[in-house]
Amino acid sequence: MVVLCGPAACGKSTFAERHFRPTQIISSDWARARVCDDDRDQRFNAQAFALVSFLLEQRLTLNRLCVVDSTALTAPARQGLLDLAKKLQVPIVAMLFDVPLETCVERDQKRERSVGRAVIERQYQIFEDAKAAIRQEGFDQVLEFQDGDLGRVQIEVIFRPVARAPQRPPQRAPAPMRRPERPVPPSGPRMARPTVAGAPVRATPAARPVQAPAAPPPAGPPAPVSPPPSAGATTPNASPADANPSPPSPPTTPPVRPGEAPPTDES
Repeated sequence: MVVLCGPAACGKSTFAERHFRPTQIISSDWARARVCDDDRDQRFNAQAFALVSFLLEQRLTLNRLCVVDSTALTAPARQGLLDLAKKLQVPIVAMLFDVPLETCVERDQKRERSVGRAVIERQYQIFEDAKAAIRQEGFDQVLEFQDGDLGRVQIEVIFRPVARAPQRPPQRAPAPMRRPERPVPPSGPRMARPTVAGAPVRATPAARPVQAPAAPPPAGPPAPVSPPPSAGATTPNASPADANPSPPSPPTTPPVRPGEAPPTDES
């Protein structure tokens, strides 16, 4: 990353266009015009420099050279660029444009849209106060150019690989644990069994199939039923006469003639 530092109209943009590709230059005025359609409107500096930081990070991630064309007069503005270079592990170089104040004012008056002498004088004083501190801020290299050097200097860009921390291979996420499958009991009716919370679950044995009762025989004429044997039933050795005895015959009495007394047992 190359940071151009100096007051307005000191020749930063002309120097960048002469020595670097247009795609390598990231200008704050260009970003401001993309944000609010006016490259001189200082009310939208926050949005403009947010765009500058975004483009810088995208290009530096691809190991592309970036030339920051802004005044870079304040320490916070330079520190943001230093932090980005440190984060992406790329070298950063500061180029200081030490041009006389009257030369800057004269160039500004020739512009189509000038910023005015008061603005240039204020920026020039800030730049003079910051030149000594810039060398102690942590830049890998600080180059200072005088007004006569801008037409004679030559810039050679040497691309070199950037030492980056080795990236670890992506780790595969552990496979989710699967619960062991329970054995499927044989099909058939099962008897419900109450379980107690926390108690081990046991497999319930399948109940034996219940056979349906046999169908009744088809209806027909009732079978003859023999009467129960009576008190005088025959035994296997009794004869037919004994099985059906005849009632006893009444005793015989001799006939009684008229006028005679009936016989008694004493006669």
